[in-house]
Amino acid sequence: MTETFLSLELRKQWFINSRKDPIESVYILESELGRGAYGTVRQARDKASGQQFAIKIIQKNRVSEFHTFKQEIEILRFLDHPNIVKLIECFETDRLCYLVLEYCEGGELLQRFAKEQGFSELRAAQIMRKLLSAVCYCHSNRICHRDLKPANCLMVDSSDESDIKIIDFGLASLVSEEQVLNDPCGTPYFIAPEVLTGNCRLECDCWSLGVMLYMMLSGTLPFTGKNQEEVITKVHNASYTFRLKVFTKVSGMAKDLISRLLVKDPAFRLTAQAALEHPWIKVLSPVPEVPLPMEVCQNILQFVHFQKFKRATLMFIASRLNEKDIKLLKEIFVAMDRGGTGSISKKEFEIAIKKSSPNIHQNDLNNVWKVLDTNHNGKIDYIEFIAACISGRKYINTGILKTAFEFYDTDKDGYITAEELRNVFSSGEVNFKFSEVQQMIYDVDRKGDGRIDYMEFLELMNNAEIK
Repeated sequence: MTETFLSLELRKQWFINSRKDPIESVYILESELGRGAYGTVRQARDKASGQQFAIKIIQKNRVSEFHTFKQEIEILRFLDHPNIVKLIECFETDRLCYLVLEYCEGGELLQRFAKEQGFSELRAAQIMRKLLSAVCYCHSNRICHRDLKPANCLMVDSSDESDIKIIDFGLASLVSEEQVLNDPCGTPYFIAPEVLTGNCRLECDCWSLGVMLYMMLSGTLPFTGKNQEEVITKVHNASYTFRLKVFTKVSGMAKDLISRLLVKDPAFRLTAQAALEHPWIKVLSPVPEVPLPMEVCQNILQFVHFQKFKRATLMFIASRLNEKDIKLLKEIFVAMDRGGTGSISKKEFEIAIKKSSPNIHQNDLNNVWKVLDTNHNGKIDYIEFIAACISGRKYINTGILKTAFEFYDTDKDGYITAEELRNVFSSGEVNFKFSEVQQMIYDVDRKGDGRIDYMEFLELMNNAEIK
């Protein structure tokens, strides 16, 4: 295996481009899911695969600072965590911008709270661990959400054990270690005291999670008042109480975590990483133990031998698969991520692989790691992991393969050319040499005509290897 083969990068962001073709040529727009100041959200179906998505339709003339909206797109393109909503792709016209997002049909967190008539401590701890992991991941990448609240947390489905996703990064910002955000924003009930004084850093998200935990365990908010001014005064003073009847049934450890998150001085407030280590979380919602099945382990080990183009396509498919279809793989990822950081370290990866395949040689393990860490950031991110697990036909069908082929075939002539691949793969961060994409075509082009047709593409994706 050549060093060049190992060193070529794969990035999830490649597949989230701003397309100029009509969105109606790819998706069937269905019922309206919601309406806001800047536009609407519609349910939609992919014409090729039949998959359901949510499409956020933004009217450009309603957005006063369009560069801020563009920043939301860039942040979503980068983020890759099981509990953060996935941005699939974008479409843009002169008047409108469309964000194609994964569809969460379970409703908002507050709606689920009402439906279940409150959460037990066990249920609240499970939800908090996932939210803390997502926030920990964001903060490790210097991203501050700044508007965490129940309305921005969606349940994936209607089941009792439904997963949860953080949405709406419209107010999110990239924050350097020394940077302070000085523009007040967010919802008064959930914003931290330092936001009111324009001295906001990453820790403001942890305050918001403390407010949400208080709400989940009591059914009420910690900071209330007759008007917004009264609410803001209580937030500024961090004035809340556990002297409510409902809190007599809440454990001391739960109240301890709330009190450590609702600390006025952000320097003494628990970080998301520290909150994940709090005894209440560790006892009630420990990281699950999910063994790595031999079949999945073999898929991972086989992934290293695939051509670059096939690995790239598996990443494209992984980014679009329905949560229900990859439920087990997601559980395996979360179990391997023992620290709850939203990514898998080399040590965590090696422990899991050696348990499933104890006879694997260290050199082979190192090679697998180099290929799976496709963006070379020293860890395996969520979509990287899913891509390596799905090579079997259990996860791949002709609908999703047709979607993938049409994504590459930008001029819709029924062929994938080297120029089309370079345009797809050459993002702002990576510029592919023409010779590199030509080699990708050559590896798959059985007819020798310098391009890939649909049957050659299917043969590549349905076989273990093509040379």
